[in-house]
Amino acid sequence: MLRHILLAALLIFSSVGHANPSQEEGGIIPTGDNRPIPWPWSAAQPFPWDDIQGLWRVEQDDYVSYFAFKVVKEKTSGGRQLMVRQIDGETRRVLAEGVGFEREKIILAQMTSCGGSTYRLKLTSFNLENSPQPPGLGNLYKNSVMVLSLGSLEARTTSEMIHLQLSKVSSRFRFSHETCVSH
Repeated sequence: MLRHILLAALLIFSSVGHANPSQEEGGIIPTGDNRPIPWPWSAAQPFPWDDIQGLWRVEQDDYVSYFAFKVVKEKTSGGRQLMVRQIDGETRRVLAEGVGFEREKIILAQMTSCGGSTYRLKLTSFNLENSPQPPGLGNLYKNSVMVLSLGSLEARTTSEMIHLQLSKVSSRFRFSHETCVSH
């Protein structure tokens, strides 16, 4: 009987861990964000497909992560997709991978971490005049302000996600064969 209770408790705790990727794998999503959401979501600009490829950085307090983007063609329709890799800010190891698709000027991707957790990623571009925040210092890309939104798959509104400004680090990032599987 005790064995069945322990097994049930283990199953409950493991399912709770998968529901929130930031708790299970601390480097994937920052823990908590109570800042107001300053971006005017209705003012999203056409997605900058020509400028997105490369390595970008996000930073909030002690959270630092990199996102590598590569534009690829979808085999069946010939449309564009965005390959995304999240890279740890300290170890430089791949944390998660996914493929993004454009929907109403926004890129949406479902990311899968090396530990098997999944989360939602959203990329939005804002005109400099419409953004309450200027591009980050040292940003190689100054044509618009790029915002990365992260949240659980259950997040249905922007208020349920964490929003961080992206700063472009390099246009010449090469996707290596290193993936989550190779760790």
